[in-house]
Amino acid sequence: MDSPAGPLAFALATPTGDDLATAVAAFQKTPTALPLQCGVQHYGWGDPGFIPALIDAPNPRGLPFAELWIGAHPDLLATLQLGGWRLSLAELISAAPETMLGEETRRRFGTELPFLLKVLAARHPLSIQAHPTREQARDGYQREDAIGLALTDARRSYRDRNHKPELLVALTDFYALRGFRPLETIQAELSAAPELSALAAPFRPTRAGLFELYHRMMELDQAAVDTQLRPLIERYRREREGQAFDPGDRRDWLLEADRLFSNGRHCDRGLFSILLLNLVSLHPGEAIFLPAGELHAYLRGAGIELMANSNNVLRGGLTRKHIDVPSLLETLQIRPGPGAVLQPQPQPGNGADSYLTPAPEFLLERHTLSAGEERTIGQGPPRLRLGLVIDGQVTLDTGSGVPLGLEHGATFVIPAACRGTLRSTQRSVVFTARVP
Repeated sequence: MDSPAGPLAFALATPTGDDLATAVAAFQKTPTALPLQCGVQHYGWGDPGFIPALIDAPNPRGLPFAELWIGAHPDLLATLQLGGWRLSLAELISAAPETMLGEETRRRFGTELPFLLKVLAARHPLSIQAHPTREQARDGYQREDAIGLALTDARRSYRDRNHKPELLVALTDFYALRGFRPLETIQAELSAAPELSALAAPFRPTRAGLFELYHRMMELDQAAVDTQLRPLIERYRREREGQAFDPGDRRDWLLEADRLFSNGRHCDRGLFSILLLNLVSLHPGEAIFLPAGELHAYLRGAGIELMANSNNVLRGGLTRKHIDVPSLLETLQIRPGPGAVLQPQPQPGNGADSYLTPAPEFLLERHTLSAGEERTIGQGPPRLRLGLVIDGQVTLDTGSGVPLGLEHGATFVIPAACRGTLRSTQRSVVFTARVP
């Protein structure tokens, strides 16, 4: 990304810094929507095709494009142009918090944007993981600071002090593991596999018994992990030789994860989680919400992610990254039951579909416009909105400045001080994120 090396104060201290101060003052007087330039995280599990096609980025080397970050998290800041200057979204919010965030958001969350919007595209399974509460994040961050772990240290689990409730809306068929299966289902799964008899025998089908089972699985020595899992994997391989599994069969995911993450001699203990968690299949437009402590893993597909402005991940396997079992067990919530799927809800009066969650930091809205349709966004209390055009072509007019022409893959910010009018030239789909 092409973003400034330091905060806005650094830019203002340069010989021509008054020009930037003038540009910010003019923007505060006449705010308008601005296009964003956003960066990509190239994690190894990323899909090489979906995000490049969305943002029209050639990828001749087939690199993994895992996440497009649209927001103000310091790990990967969106940038914008203002009066000939390039600065980050975070810097503009810091310089003009009332204009950008609005008085209510600033009072509730301070001068930082409280949410982060992403596009995620997974070709291979992500790690088994959960996210901490705000209190756990604060304590973990301070604990890792105290032992001298730099924020860039690969052994670090807590990269900020915030919690990370998370919403995922499928853009393609999407597969995920989400939350523990019902207790009786787990008991039946263990009892049906003679290879797991050593784990099945002491299991009590209660929430406490499930925590004890998962705790025991995560703290087994490696020889015991191999003894439990290797015979089961070999049996599943033989079964697949006779009949191919489909993506709705967890045996297929267990074999795929074993191929990717076990090292040939030893089994990855994250494979246990595939047996214990709900396997969820989402169609485009369907969603899942993940509160703090909810064990999960995204397996394959592309989607919109919206979360509190955090990058804290506590991993328990299926990854080459840092695994932090004690922190994961500390934050883990045991809520056995079927994997709930969230459907979009039509909102009367504004034409959008909303994804309603208990998170106080964010709300995601989907605007589906037919050719020639016009829609006003930004009604109600002043709120900053981040936006992404997923399909089609629109113009965005906030009544000041030149209307923005936005094609698929375009990202933008509408300050809280503005209302915007979307006009579509063809059938278009636009997602916007804001504080509820």
